Amino acid sequence: MLTPQPGEIWEVSRLVQSPLKFSDEEQQTFYSFLAQNFLAGNSPPRYVMIVKEPEPLMDTNDQWLIVSVMLLSEEIDFLSDVDLLIPSQISGFKQDFLAETWHIVPALTCNLARRVGNRLSRHIYDYLLTVRDYYYGLVDELLIISPIQELGIICGDLSSANSLKIQGFHKAEQDWSDILTVPVAACETYLKSINFTNSLLNEAVQLEQDLKFDN
Repeated sequence: MLTPQPGEIWEVSRLVQSPLKFSDEEQQTFYSFLAQNFLAGNSPPRYVMIVKEPEPLMDTNDQWLIVSVMLLSEEIDFLSDVDLLIPSQISGFKQDFLAETWHIVPALTCNLARRVGNRLSRHIYDYLLTVRDYYYGLVDELLIISPIQELGIICGDLSSANSLKIQGFHKAEQDWSDILTVPVAACETYLKSINFTNSLLNEAVQLEQDLKFDN
């Protein structure tokens, strides 16, 4: 498998992997209805943009690599000041899509199926992250018009992200992203339990050695 790089676009796999296996009942508990629909193949493919290159989870080996991704959506009717339209001629897709600058989540690389489309330029990548930072109050100013005209990105009206329509879209996208975030949480839980068990075993071995030495 290729190593995902920042700015690349990857398709999300419908075959979710994690070190913890969920029963059907557990999937209904842990995954939203939208996520379950995706797993069942009842909704279109989904894509993400790589934000940060992979790194091992909790200083483990390379079996479980975690990467930060920005969700992309084909539902361009929800264009806003934080859901920016990336035209097809830039992405290399047949259709335009929205870059959800506000929505960056962790994902396991094993749950990304394949690289698709074009790798977004550094200028576009930087601008998307700047919009995200502005939305969360991490930067004070954002140049809206000039960079978008130069880069070919389309932005909705200012403050449109506060509308009920966009808020509903954001809630649905957060529900769908269970596909990516639940396996990460499961992996963290699994690795913590392994580390805890190893710690107990090491303490027991050390105690046994100390007792032998005392005798």
